[in-house]
Amino acid sequence: MVHVRWAFNFTSWRPGQTEWTFCNQCIQKEERERVKKFYFTKDAKAAMIGRLLIRKLIAEYTDIPYQDIQLSRTEKGRPYVVNRSLPFDFNVSHQGDYAVIGAKSKTIIGTDVMKLEPPRSSGVSKFFDTMNRQFSEDEWKIIKSPAMETDQLKLFFRHWCLKESYVKALGIGIGFEIDRLNFKLNTLNLPPDRPLTNTTLKVDNKEEKDWIFEEHLLDDHCLAVAYKKTQDDQKETSKNFSILDFRTLLQGAVPLCDPEDQYWNDFCNKSENPELLKKSNKS
Repeated sequence: MVHVRWAFNFTSWRPGQTEWTFCNQCIQKEERERVKKFYFTKDAKAAMIGRLLIRKLIAEYTDIPYQDIQLSRTEKGRPYVVNRSLPFDFNVSHQGDYAVIGAKSKTIIGTDVMKLEPPRSSGVSKFFDTMNRQFSEDEWKIIKSPAMETDQLKLFFRHWCLKESYVKALGIGIGFEIDRLNFKLNTLNLPPDRPLTNTTLKVDNKEEKDWIFEEHLLDDHCLAVAYKKTQDDQKETSKNFSILDFRTLLQGAVPLCDPEDQYWNDFCNKSENPELLKKSNKS
C-alpha cells in the first residue's frame, strides 16, 4: 500500500553547477524548458523539486524504470504518467519554502501548502476584503475569531489549503467556485507533532462524509491533504511529512540526457526571489 508524505525545503537548497546540471538531466526536455522560463531562482527550484519528487515516487512504488517514466499534464495542469495506470494517486504542491507530495493507494488525493506569513501588498483587513467571496459566513466567523491578526491569518491559510487540496483531488482546478465549500475546523490550533484529521466539509450545504482531511504544521507552513476514504483507512493512521534532503531525493535517479551548460548559465542569470528584488528597489 502506498501512503507517502514527503517535503523538501527548496529555499534552503543552494545548488551548485554540478547539482543543478544533474537535476536537469533527470527530468524530461519539456520540463527543463518550463523550469528555464521562470524569472526567479526560487520559482525555478520549486518547479524542479516538484518534478523530481514525482519521479522519485513513481520509481520507488512502481516497476517503471526511472529513465522510462513519461509524465504529462492534464488540461487543468495536473501531472500524470503517460500510458500507464497507477495503483495510487499523487499530487504535488509548492509555496513558501517547501515543495510537498502526497500519494495514496486506491483513491484520489490533493495536497496544498502555504507559508503562514502576512500579505506583502496590503494590510490583513484589506487582504481579507479582497478574498471575501472565497469563504462562507461560517468560515469567516472562525477566521476572524482570534483577537490577533497573526492568528487570523493562520486560520485563513488553513481554510485556503483545505479548499485547494479538495479541488486538486477532484482534478478540476481553476474555475471551481470554492465558496461552495464550507469547512468546519473542530480544532483551532494545529498540533506541531501530528496530523489533525477532525476537520469536516459541506459542499452546497451537504456534508461530505466520504472524505478525510489531514492538516499538518511544518515549521511556519500549514499543509492540507484531502482524499476519499477507503476500507484501508480504518487500519491506517495518518503520518507526518518526511523532510527529504537532496541526496535522498536523487537516490536512484538516472540521467535522461547528456549534461548541458545552458541550463546552469540560465539559472545563474535569474534573480533570487521577488522579496529580495523589492528590497533592493527600496534601498
